[in-house]
Amino acid sequence: MQTSFAHFRRALHAPLAGFAILMAGCATLPPPTAELDAAQQALARAEAADADQYAADDVARAREAMARAQAAMARGRDAEAREAALAAGADADLARVRSTAETTRAEFRQQQEGIAGLRERLQMQGAPPALDPFGQPLAGAPPAQRLQALDADPRLNPFAQYERLQARQALAAVDVSSRSKQPAALALAERRVGIAEQAARIEATRREIDRLERERSELLVEASRRDAERARAEAERLRIEAQVQAEESARLRAQAEQAEAVLDSAQIDQGAKVAAAREKEAALARQEAELVAGAKLPPSRRDALGEVFTLAGDAFASGQAQLTKAAAASIRALGTYLSAVPGGPVQVLGHTDSQGEDAANQALSERRAQQVRATLVEAGLARARVEAQGRGEGEPLADNTTAAGRAKNRRVEIVVADNP
Repeated sequence: MQTSFAHFRRALHAPLAGFAILMAGCATLPPPTAELDAAQQALARAEAADADQYAADDVARAREAMARAQAAMARGRDAEAREAALAAGADADLARVRSTAETTRAEFRQQQEGIAGLRERLQMQGAPPALDPFGQPLAGAPPAQRLQALDADPRLNPFAQYERLQARQALAAVDVSSRSKQPAALALAERRVGIAEQAARIEATRREIDRLERERSELLVEASRRDAERARAEAERLRIEAQVQAEESARLRAQAEQAEAVLDSAQIDQGAKVAAAREKEAALARQEAELVAGAKLPPSRRDALGEVFTLAGDAFASGQAQLTKAAAASIRALGTYLSAVPGGPVQVLGHTDSQGEDAANQALSERRAQQVRATLVEAGLARARVEAQGRGEGEPLADNTTAAGRAKNRRVEIVVADNP
């Protein structure tokens, strides 16, 4: 592993080594094996970044330069091979950053459009436009001035430090190159500066995308909260309408049996509307709880006692009463949900399989039930509304002689009684 890492470091810094060798002006140079290896890796990274789609000309030039470098190396023309390998690496890196810039720009615009849509839905005033690092056109000045401008830009200065170092090395190589080598050295410097510019803009845009993602999450929570408020208001309006209509029904019932029948029908219809509104309120409260907690509620079913949420045995470590991270998040979501909707008392019932001593199973089931109760209360559920009991191994759901049956029997049930 250490040998592979050292090889990767040598390949990554081969272009810088090549620049250093060129600037040193040595008469005898080692074979350009490291430069060829680094160029090959740069080309592989460009291809992995879909450069054939977004920067086809650049990646084609990189492949051509790579072929020239390999041919020169085979003929023993090391200087020509080194120059071609450095050009191939620069072209490949330029293709990669241009391709990455295209996909990053598209993701940035998608985030902007999504947030604009959410703000319009919430009728919120438009926020100041997010900084778009790609909105600043790349300068057309000489490469040295462009690199100085990049270093002086406070928005881009923290980014692409390695690419800037490569650009400075390439510019330094121009100053010490011979007259015949200056055009190639200047072209290499142009590419390296362009790579640094694009890489800095990519990193700055990624940071802005992360900020927009956080803003989007906050807006989604706000949208869910407002939907829940509207649902609660609608439920209250329908409740008042039902109450008024019930009173009118009582008055009219005394006048005629026929009118009473009609009003009974209307009352039933209105009750169905109220029930539907309450169901919508509960669904939105569930959605809001899951968004806030970042986890799904435990699976549930209905029985004669009310709604029963079930935590499987893998919610705890073996023989332990400490909830796993995922299970704790799910219970917090449940606590937030139950505290937001009306309901009856809540029972937390711990169960185990039949393996082990009865007393140990009873104690473990009680500890697990108390742990779940404490997490529900911590999430906002009224302490007086919830109690916990350990039932041990006495209420199995399945056959304890099989592994599958025992897995079903190791559970914690949260029973939420319906309103009377």
